[in-house]
Amino acid sequence: MLRAKITALGCYTPPRVLTNFELEQMVQTSNQWILERTGISERHIAAPDVATSDLAACAAKCALEQRGIEATELDCILVCTVTPDMMFPSTACLVQHKDRGEARVGLRPDRRLLRVLYGLTTGAHLVAAGTHKKVLVIGADTMSAFIDYTDRSTCILFGDGAGAMLIEPNGEGDGGFIDFLGRLTAQAAIF
Repeated sequence: MLRAKITALGCYTPPRVLTNFELEQMVQTSNQWILERTGISERHIAAPDVATSDLAACAAKCALEQRGIEATELDCILVCTVTPDMMFPSTACLVQHKDRGEARVGLRPDRRLLRVLYGLTTGAHLVAAGTHKKVLVIGADTMSAFIDYTDRSTCILFGDGAGAMLIEPNGEGDGGFIDFLGRLTAQAAIF
C-alpha cells in the first residue's frame, strides 16, 4: 500500500505584533491576566489590505522553497480556513493565482476549501490512492478582521498566520501517514 508523508513545511506570520500591553489599552485586561489564562504574550496581526490568501501564498512559497520544487509540480492545493477572502471562489483558487510580491504561487485549477486536519487527511488519501503525487495543504486565517477588540474573552486569543505542508508518497519502508481518527467535531492524523 502506498503511504503519504509530509516532505516540507512552510509558515508565515505578518510582521505586525499585538502585545498584551497593547491590549491593556484596548480592553479591560492585563498582561498577567492573559498570561495566566492562556500563556499568550503576543499575536501577529495582518494589515487591513492583507487577506487570508496572501498569508497562505507566503506559507506555500516557503514550503515549496524548502522542498526545492516549483509550484507547477503540484497536483492540488487544499486551503483550510474559517476566514476566507470571500465566499466564492474558494481561498485555494485565490492562492493559485496570487501574485503579491515574491509570493507568486501560480498553479493549475483543481482546488478545494477544507479544515486543516480534514485537509491533511484528504491530501494524504489523494497521495495514497495514487491519483496525486504532490498535494499542498495550507491552514491560514486572518482572525483579526473579525475579532471584537472590546471583548476580552476572544480578543486575547487570536492572531493571524498561515502554515503549509507538502504531502508526497513515501519511499519503501519509510513511515508516513498511517490512519486518522474521526469524529463529528474533531479529527486526528496519525503518523
